Amino acid sequence: MQNCLKNIAVVFGGMSCENEISVITGTMAANVLDRERYVSHPVYLAQSGKFYTGKALFDVANFRSGIESKAEEALFLDGKLCTVKGKKIKEVARIDCGINGCHGLGGEDGTVSALFALNRIPCASPGMAGSAVFMDKGLTKLVAKALGIKSAPWFRIGEAEYKKRAAMALRCVEERIGYPVIVKPARQGSSIGVLVAENRAELVRAVQSALEYDAVVIAEKYLAGCREINCAAYKKGSEIVVSECEEPLTAHKILTFRDKYMAGGKERVRNFPAALPEQSAARIKGYTKLLYRRLNLCGVVRADFLLAGEEVYFNEMNTVPGSLAYYLFAESMAGFSRLLSDLIEQGILEAKAAGGKKMLKNCGVLTSLPAKGGKRGR
Repeated sequence: MQNCLKNIAVVFGGMSCENEISVITGTMAANVLDRERYVSHPVYLAQSGKFYTGKALFDVANFRSGIESKAEEALFLDGKLCTVKGKKIKEVARIDCGINGCHGLGGEDGTVSALFALNRIPCASPGMAGSAVFMDKGLTKLVAKALGIKSAPWFRIGEAEYKKRAAMALRCVEERIGYPVIVKPARQGSSIGVLVAENRAELVRAVQSALEYDAVVIAEKYLAGCREINCAAYKKGSEIVVSECEEPLTAHKILTFRDKYMAGGKERVRNFPAALPEQSAARIKGYTKLLYRRLNLCGVVRADFLLAGEEVYFNEMNTVPGSLAYYLFAESMAGFSRLLSDLIEQGILEAKAAGGKKMLKNCGVLTSLPAKGGKRGR
């Protein structure tokens, strides 16, 4: 029976501010995989950029005092997960499929997907292109606009330009958007570095704060009184499965990092399904499916929207949602396990289809070069 099991690498952590959140996502996923079908291999990507693996990674408590001393350094080599000790490399398993559980830069931005692709490992998470696009909030809004999906008015501020022409950038924000304005790093998540500004002094502080986390900043219109609505999707066979809408709740102007992750063990504060007009719910679900299909995504993603009156605005796309958004599809860990199985089998299926395409291995360019290493005489 053991030989029939598929080896699944669950990569989590990442080189970002969201490393600890990713540990929660990754350890949950690694623990709930169906053990009658899969062998779970947790792989931790530290903020230093090093990989680690081992049984200690199944227990989130082991990360509180530094996991490096309790696990083995690891790497991916030709489709295999290996451990590294000095100059010795030992194979752990040939990986049949990988799950990306890394949030933020150095993981969610397409780098882990690229790692799987270079190792010819099927991936149960979104690929490089979609991940990279949706990691950047500016590119995200451009894609939404191209698909006819409305976003709140916004303006991009690059660090180099801001250093040269700060006054002009601030004036553009004021004239094109107006106060209040929400300022955020373009390539961070989980509300990190996000502030609301209601005047010039607050805008300066917000931009400077956001630039501490990223070299690109997005300023967008703060829609007072709007509701945040989330909707998730994944692919099963030829069907895109879309969740019901969720409304996370907060007592602050924006949904904060503390709202999301520091509730002291309390359940996620939300309305699910969200109490929405039928037309608004249908539009949000439709936009989620449209973005998923047109960006050729795979795995599970969560689209975040803002609802201001009857207007629906697309906010951002999470290609590695917290705990992989199982709570939008299932009420239990057993349901989470079934969701992961669907994602894994879909990833393997799509990898097989892609692997059947032609690749020109030798087009004759090298053989047409002159002798002596291709060097031409003068």
